[in-house]
Amino acid sequence: MSNQPLLSVVIPAKDVEPYIAETLNCLLYQQIPPKDLEVVVVNDGSTDSTAEIAERFAYRFPNFRLLHNPSPTGLPAARNKGMKNCTGRYITFIDSDDWFANGHLRVLVDAIQSLDVDFVRTDVIRAAGKRRQLMVAPCALRDRKLNPLDFVVDGWNHTMVDFPNAFAGIYKRELLESGVLLFDESLWSAEDREWNWRIFLGTESFAVVDSPGPIYRRGVETSITAVYNSKQLFYIDSCAKSIRLTRSEPRFHRFTAKAGHNLFALTDTHLQRRHEMSRDIYQTLVDRVVESSELIPDDNLREIFGSFKPARAEILKPITTKINRRRGFNK
Repeated sequence: MSNQPLLSVVIPAKDVEPYIAETLNCLLYQQIPPKDLEVVVVNDGSTDSTAEIAERFAYRFPNFRLLHNPSPTGLPAARNKGMKNCTGRYITFIDSDDWFANGHLRVLVDAIQSLDVDFVRTDVIRAAGKRRQLMVAPCALRDRKLNPLDFVVDGWNHTMVDFPNAFAGIYKRELLESGVLLFDESLWSAEDREWNWRIFLGTESFAVVDSPGPIYRRGVETSITAVYNSKQLFYIDSCAKSIRLTRSEPRFHRFTAKAGHNLFALTDTHLQRRHEMSRDIYQTLVDRVVESSELIPDDNLREIFGSFKPARAEILKPITTKINRRRGFNK
């Protein structure tokens, strides 16, 4: 493409009237010439003024697209639509209630070009009102070309596959063309976790760099995590897909225990919100985690259960008891 933009920014947007202007405005301060930046906003069935506010920014960006979904399709589908309609050499994401610090994208573009890697990741800043919290990407090796497979497992410690922040990175267009960068549209939550596993198992190189930061806004009323409902349970599907991925090829079998451990670690976190769940949702959660555990070989499952500290073992007891009975581990 003779006039191909350097970077495409994909922004799914649904009912974010209070925030979308700030998100788009931050793109003017990334030290990237407007002609090199493509902005693709996907209005995902908004019922407020999100689309009208976004359209006001069209004159600020020579490469600006506003796409419309008549009714909501979900975050994964909206991101995919944006990607399929973008043309940039590199691709990044930002949610429509978040923002980038000044110069953040310039740092990422320079890094992916100079290091010649498939993708680059960075730390995340969480914002709650005026409070800021730095969430450090779990990789101490910075500014160098790395093999993604080397950063999947580190005992039971958090690794880069536990840091699934799509907006905290930049990706070569080739990952979209190969399909690796597309999101699973069947997942209405936790879509980034399964996607992140595919990124790390399906690419050849990456880097982690320091940057001014992507800033993640906490406490948004429209956030899917604000109220516990059945959509929250898609984390189980996401984890199950990751486990299946590790069983798909012998060279990935060494990652199965890690993927299985993630299922139970996330279940622990969800069960800490047990008081917010209806009885039906709670029972569905238990039954589906037990069902998904069938994907994990016996030796890996024993290893995972043996890693639980007493507090986690107690929280997960209703689930592990059923699994032990099914597998005959107590015989």
